[in-house]
Amino acid sequence: MPETRWWTVEDDSVRCLLCPHACLLSAGESGDCGARKAVPGALTVPGFGMITAEAPDPIEKKPLYHFHPGEMVWSVGFAGCNLHCPFCQNHNIARADPSIGRYSEAGEIVNHALLSGAGMLAYTYSEPTVHFEYLMECAEKASESGLKNVLVTNGNLNSKPAAELLAKMDAVNIDLKSWDSDYYKQVLGGNLATVRRFIEIALDHCWVELTTLIVPGDNDNEEEVGDMCNWIASLSKDIPLHLSAYHPSYLYRKAATPVSIMESMFRIAAERLKFVYIGNLGRENDTLCPECRTPVIEREYYRTKSHISGRGCPQCGTEIPGVFPVIPSRRTNQT
Repeated sequence: MPETRWWTVEDDSVRCLLCPHACLLSAGESGDCGARKAVPGALTVPGFGMITAEAPDPIEKKPLYHFHPGEMVWSVGFAGCNLHCPFCQNHNIARADPSIGRYSEAGEIVNHALLSGAGMLAYTYSEPTVHFEYLMECAEKASESGLKNVLVTNGNLNSKPAAELLAKMDAVNIDLKSWDSDYYKQVLGGNLATVRRFIEIALDHCWVELTTLIVPGDNDNEEEVGDMCNWIASLSKDIPLHLSAYHPSYLYRKAATPVSIMESMFRIAAERLKFVYIGNLGRENDTLCPECRTPVIEREYYRTKSHISGRGCPQCGTEIPGVFPVIPSRRTNQT
């Protein structure tokens, strides 16, 4: 295993400094994420390079709607996560033993992406940042090969490693799971202040989109959602926000989020932000020009057609924020 980063020795224990848990571990103990393990005088990543999932995806599946729309991304996933969301849809790998999967060198992953014809490599599925060292190696090799780097994360990462990792990324989707710090700590096992800071750092380095899973009774308070969107707008009203409907999974058996709640959350967010999308309801999610309301990117499931001319609306010329390909109009047929 390669040398790991972001830890210090305290007496006979090792303190991990990667995320706000700051786990203090005796030799043989694993951190809260399950992916990082102490040995005498050091911290290791037993699952370094162990890939649990690898597949081509439409970029819209991340979800990223304003970053190379209609293009494909090669996605890789790993075991482990430093949150404990009771509704996790990927709990089978998030809570898995770090030794599961197939070992792949970083160069092999990059070659797989290149052979697939994708122009991007995404680190996704569970919580990739707990594999910090492997991501850094992959991202460097991907950039050298002309690939874009995409990160899908919960953002529960300390500021210094976050800045170093995000400097390697071209785009990131960050889960902003709630605006209640107590809920973040007690139910999810995370730290809202850390996630907020992660979002701010990301905006200095790459294209950013946010996702909030709306769980009935957990984070569907209208005032809280309004406050959350006010904060996002204070950073930029151009940040796309994806509001996803919850469905029963893992430890949660409560009913799926009603359409009425999703529509209410959408109205609140759309009053404050220019680009708001509803996910997990099977709806079309066109991107509309914020000025003339012309559809500038049409989406039907994962079939995408962009009408953006340069970076602007073809009707009125208003600039559409995002990162768009040189040839802006294309259609994919993935479902």
